[in-house]
Amino acid sequence: MTAPPSPGHPSCPLKQPRSALRRLADLILVERRLALRCLGLQFLQAITYLPFFGAVGFLIDHILNNSTLSPGQKSGGILLYALANLLLWPLHGWATVAAFADSQHLVRSSIARIRRALVDHLQTLSLSFFTRRGSGALSNQVTVDLAKVEAFLTNLVGSTAVMLLCGGLSSGYLVWLNPTLGGIVIVGVSLQALLLRAVGGKMRPLQSRVQATGEQFSARIVEFIGGMRTTRSLGNEEIVARQLSRAIEEMKDSGLHASIVMRWVMMGQQMLGEYMTVIVWCVGGAFFLAGKISIGELVVFAGLLGFVRQGIMSFLLAYESWSQAEPGMNALLKILDSDELESHRETPGLTIPGGQISLDNVAFAYPDTADHVVLENLNLHIPAGQHVGLVGETGAGKSTFLDLVLGFIQPTRGTVRFDGRLIAEIGLLNLRRSIAIMGQEAFLWNTTVRENIRFGRPDASDDEVEAAAQQAQAHEFILSLESGYDTVCAERGAKLSGGQRQRIALARLFLRNPRIVILDEPTSALDLETEVRLQSDLESFCHGRTCFIVAHRLSTLRHVHRILVFRNGRVIEDGSLPELLAKKDGHFRRLHRLQTVGLSD
Repeated sequence: MTAPPSPGHPSCPLKQPRSALRRLADLILVERRLALRCLGLQFLQAITYLPFFGAVGFLIDHILNNSTLSPGQKSGGILLYALANLLLWPLHGWATVAAFADSQHLVRSSIARIRRALVDHLQTLSLSFFTRRGSGALSNQVTVDLAKVEAFLTNLVGSTAVMLLCGGLSSGYLVWLNPTLGGIVIVGVSLQALLLRAVGGKMRPLQSRVQATGEQFSARIVEFIGGMRTTRSLGNEEIVARQLSRAIEEMKDSGLHASIVMRWVMMGQQMLGEYMTVIVWCVGGAFFLAGKISIGELVVFAGLLGFVRQGIMSFLLAYESWSQAEPGMNALLKILDSDELESHRETPGLTIPGGQISLDNVAFAYPDTADHVVLENLNLHIPAGQHVGLVGETGAGKSTFLDLVLGFIQPTRGTVRFDGRLIAEIGLLNLRRSIAIMGQEAFLWNTTVRENIRFGRPDASDDEVEAAAQQAQAHEFILSLESGYDTVCAERGAKLSGGQRQRIALARLFLRNPRIVILDEPTSALDLETEVRLQSDLESFCHGRTCFIVAHRLSTLRHVHRILVFRNGRVIEDGSLPELLAKKDGHFRRLHRLQTVGLSD
């Protein structure tokens, strides 16, 4: 089977501007032949139900109640009826299992296609998208909401399709058998459809509220787990418990309200179905007394009426399932429809940047706060191999400046060039292959030490991974772990100490061999001895590379070539450490004095 189109591809059904249900149908029909074969098998499954009941009417009217037949002939007729059933059941059983297999293939392939599309598309979205949406809501959509969609598809493509076919075929047969009774069935089904359409619009807001409260609870849970150490250390378990309790109550109330309303809808449909059945039996009984219908036909009618009702109930259950899945499916489609994309176009034939960076009249403001400029009037030239310290209070613009360097955001005004070329000319992939970051907390995946280091360069051999670990002075402690390089680090490296995590992150940097390095206070969370050793290794690693060092402890900037002092989105001072300390009324000198002396000017 060929790979599905990417979400950005025009032929991908998930990217077409249609309703969520239509786009799901288009998704299933990607495997059109399989869908048609499944439908054919389901039709065979449904139609092989009907002879069992049709034959019952023939057995009653033409064999059991036939006074012209002898007891032996009646026994022979009963035997033929039993034999026909025995011969038909294997065909029905094969069609049932084959239809189930195909429907499962369709559902699982469709859900896998959605998952792949989501993962592929999420990889292309800008970081601002993730910041705005939040990890809790996104994880809820990709897991819980997709599970609801899968449950709906499983019901729809499996049992619902078969029961609707059985109900439709039975309705046609009933109309042929007795147009009056069949007409009553058609009217009853039509009334049920009208009722469902009338209440459908009222269900959507209720299910949307269920969706929203579920996302809010997921966000709370992510915060709850991530902040457990902080919560425990401050003794604020009761505060967090109250916050979670409110989120749980909101989710409970919204789900309870929606489920009760849906139950009233189901009860209304059931009442219409019961009324229809009573009327059919009354009219059918009158017809039988008037000699217009035989007892066998009445029995067949009652049996097939059960299939019609099962088809209706199956449709109602599918509708209930869709009412729960639709808000989630719409949320998933919003992700896939988002155009907050990064251009991952790769420029063949161009080498990765060498480390020279120029910013010409650069300004930046976030789209939703255009009146608040985060960076303004940056004009900088940073030669390749220069070490630059970034200093300033929180919110001064340091992180936004680094986001520009990384290509996470694009300047509102001005240009950022690498070796004289724009990012659009280089390509984001080429740019980021030349950059490595090491922050305060080294992020490790829940996989082996070897794979965590190899993430810096996925095509690296085991020997190259171990050589990088030796350069980072991590080799010895790694060998002392329970399984050496094959030790699983646990989630976020929970099995390792802070210093060990930072050493593994440094090995990853060595393996990557970047031209541009960003160090965001990578030693601030370590003890003094470990900090000194790691700081020395970082200085050795950064030799000959363009390096940006974000520092709150100004003592870490003693070896940089240049310091940029940010304040209110501007670079207000630019120079070497001695030059900035020599400025009598300089902002950097005041900050340095505050840290070293503890007094303001």
